[in-house]
Amino acid sequence: MRRNLKVLHREALTESQAALWPYGVAHFGKSLFWYSSELVFAFFLTERAGLPAAWMGGLLAGGLVLSALIDLAIGWKLRGASFTLARACRLQFIGACASAAVITPLFAADLLPEAWRLIWAVLLATLFRIAYALYDIPQNATLGLATRNARERARLAALRLSCSGMASIAVATALAWLVSGGSQNGSGRFALVTLGMSVVAIGSAWYLTRLRPRPGADCAVPAASSASGTGIGLIPLLLLMFLVSIATSVFGKLEPYYVAYRWQGQGGTIIIAVSVGLTVAQPFWLIALRRMGHLRTLCVAFVLLGAGAIAFTLAETAGYYAQAAFAFLFGAANGGIATLLWASFADRVSAERPTAPASAFALLTAISKFGLAVASLTVAAWLFLVDYRVDGTGLVLAMAGIPAAAVAMCLAVMVLSTPIRSGGRLGIMPRI
Repeated sequence: MRRNLKVLHREALTESQAALWPYGVAHFGKSLFWYSSELVFAFFLTERAGLPAAWMGGLLAGGLVLSALIDLAIGWKLRGASFTLARACRLQFIGACASAAVITPLFAADLLPEAWRLIWAVLLATLFRIAYALYDIPQNATLGLATRNARERARLAALRLSCSGMASIAVATALAWLVSGGSQNGSGRFALVTLGMSVVAIGSAWYLTRLRPRPGADCAVPAASSASGTGIGLIPLLLLMFLVSIATSVFGKLEPYYVAYRWQGQGGTIIIAVSVGLTVAQPFWLIALRRMGHLRTLCVAFVLLGAGAIAFTLAETAGYYAQAAFAFLFGAANGGIATLLWASFADRVSAERPTAPASAFALLTAISKFGLAVASLTVAAWLFLVDYRVDGTGLVLAMAGIPAAAVAMCLAVMVLSTPIRSGGRLGIMPRI
């Protein structure tokens, strides 16, 4: 009897894992667009489309703020019992098609006469943010709608980050090729790359529409679970997401500039190393999560993120392969933080706002995009202040200093928001 129960449990687990694969594939496709806008767009606007850094920063920040507001509006519209898993899958497919229709012409701006490039970029960037919100929110809400307990959410969050990491590797590899000649690339290469990504994104979004809920799972109100394993409330989690978005976005946006001008396009290994770290470290974070718990694992990830950024700066004199090793560490830490924050937020939403998963995840993505907007303005200001085209002057300081400062603030937020255990000890402190 006990053996039969074990077999049934194993079969159920296998079925659960197989059912979630369409989500991972779809998230890979969506992440291609996300990383294209995060890693590539700033560099493309200044170095290929020829826009000044100030215009680039304003365009990116304005688009992200607009996107955040759209997220909130769509999340509010999709709240309530009518928002089911099937509806979320259909909406994200529509959003994928709309995003693909915009992003390729957007990255073809360098083919236009210079006088038209700014208007073209502003118009299509705005349309892309609108389309991407319709793509992003339903797919994010699926993280709560397709799972029934904290263990499934942690597993799906890890799968999500692994697939996101693979998309990051794909975009980073393409970006390394695009900057391989410094800023002097043939026109149309960016558009060609995004065209290929669009095909993958649409196909993977269609694949998610095949996701079928298990009996009892296709409902807009998943069963309420226990509170987040971190013990951190929704507001501190949102604040952590805001700070992490600034830290990782500043590092990521400055990477192509640094590789193109400090290493004359020969350091593409650095860009790829961050993405590889993001991907391959996921199993280790799940092991750490089981052994140390959410809080301690999250603290370790934050410390490694700051250490990786600082060590990246110190290793500059040792060459770009040495820097790539610490870029790998930065990416691995980023992957751990993202997995834990998304899983923790999904747990909190399931426990405290089970009837409004779309609006809750819309709030999370909106807060993240506000952080990305701050990062865009910071990057633009830094590029304006330093002569980065001369050996990447000053770029590495911002790539280390800003993430390190953000990490310090994140640790402070965790200390201040962590419940005190009996005996007067903070939940993040080890037992003595």
